[in-house]
Amino acid sequence: MIRALFRTLAQALDPALLRVMIRSFVLTLLSFVALGVVVSFGLDRLHPTGNPWLDPLVTVAGALGVVALAWYFFLVVVAAVAGMLVEPVARAVERRWYPQLPPPRDASLWEETAIALRFTALLIIVNVAVLPLWLLPPVGAVAYPLANGFLLGRQYFDQVAVRRMPPDQARLLRLRYKGRIFFAGLIIAFISLLPVVNLFAPVLATAFMLHLFGGFPPAGGTRGPQPGASRANS
Repeated sequence: MIRALFRTLAQALDPALLRVMIRSFVLTLLSFVALGVVVSFGLDRLHPTGNPWLDPLVTVAGALGVVALAWYFFLVVVAAVAGMLVEPVARAVERRWYPQLPPPRDASLWEETAIALRFTALLIIVNVAVLPLWLLPPVGAVAYPLANGFLLGRQYFDQVAVRRMPPDQARLLRLRYKGRIFFAGLIIAFISLLPVVNLFAPVLATAFMLHLFGGFPPAGGTRGPQPGASRANS
């Protein structure tokens, strides 16, 4: 896992990856703004009527609520954007670190779309379910990263794994290394909540999981990238 992190950071300024990071920045920023507009519209429906003392307070509280809720659900935005950037990130990472690999398997559009939709829906449902737990801050502070770390680890792993093996074999591999994938998901959740850095999180997290996947012996099927076979760091 440490190797995967270092290799991800070592390629952060690679021109091929920078181009994808610019796309990630634009897509994530636009999605965040859209999320803020949606939340703002919903909160605006709760605006009081005609009270000169209460209206300004609700306006300020509503603005703070927009920022807080948009930040809270930002993990969903990051996960959705990541699903659109898996292939260009994978090509850039494999071109530098694993040039000996054969072309990836021809994963169907349905496989990729199903993974993205399934986990985006799960993230929304889980985060809505966890939201009331923040009324008890210690409980919410524990439940939020644990739940999202579990889901993000699964999502990112499945997205990179199906490029190299069928979904059933990817599932077996995920179950075999579920502990490491869970901790990788916690790291991704943390990165996704860091201001500014989270705008590039879809690219960084995908590259990180590609390297992690490359270190797992395959559970049958096509072998993924292996650290020992990679090109020397340069």
